[in-house]
Amino acid sequence: MCIMVETMPQPRQATRSSSNLRPPADPLELAELRLSSGYLLARLGAESRSLWARMLAARRLTPHQFGMLMALAQVGESHQRRLSEIVGIDPRNAVAVIDALHQRRLLERSGDPDDRRRHVIRITAQGRSTIDELRGAGEVIEHEMLAGLDPGEQAQLHALLLKLFDWRTSP
Repeated sequence: MCIMVETMPQPRQATRSSSNLRPPADPLELAELRLSSGYLLARLGAESRSLWARMLAARRLTPHQFGMLMALAQVGESHQRRLSEIVGIDPRNAVAVIDALHQRRLLERSGDPDDRRRHVIRITAQGRSTIDELRGAGEVIEHEMLAGLDPGEQAQLHALLLKLFDWRTSP
């Protein structure tokens, strides 16, 4: 079941989000920057992060809390240290993230029957509902970010980004 709070926007023709994609003052600088794939990736990444941060803030969530919920939705249950590794945060910082999600009843903790020093962390039904809402909101953001590309171009971009991601992150 997917709960979507927002509706999908209609594709736009060559318009930009009003947030932070403003051209530099010097047109020559813009022309040179447009030659750099790294710069373009960084600028578009910043735009995407900004859209995601606003969407998460509207739901009173941080990116780390989002990551923790998504990880739990995938793995089912885990220990704090493993979740920290999956999400990429220091295990000491994970306590505050887990506490905040626990207070909102998005996850639950219980003692590990095999090791009394550890807690098993699980996503709750309310947490799963929140994940469904976040997935829907994420689709809206992705649709907005990629509206300037046709479906074939979107698939090609995704395949190329995935190839780069796998190459850069493989051991």
